[in-house]
Amino acid sequence: MTRFMQPPLSVLEELEAAYAIVAEVLGRAPQLYDCHLDQALLVLALSIKRARRSPKLRPRPRHWDQQLPF
Repeated sequence: MTRFMQPPLSVLEELEAAYAIVAEVLGRAPQLYDCHLDQALLVLALSIKRARRSPKLRPRPRHWDQQLPF
């Protein structure tokens, strides 16, 4: 892994990013509340809660010293 490469995101981090995107879109377009996007927020929120309880789905600690070449 090079100095500037980031490790892949965990499932929890990806769920949080998806939640942020859907919430932002719904905030900019409230007429979409009639669509299933509002249900997507609920599903994502529940998935995030479950992922936080699962050690396999949480991010591993990212220590800056792991990327040093020496």
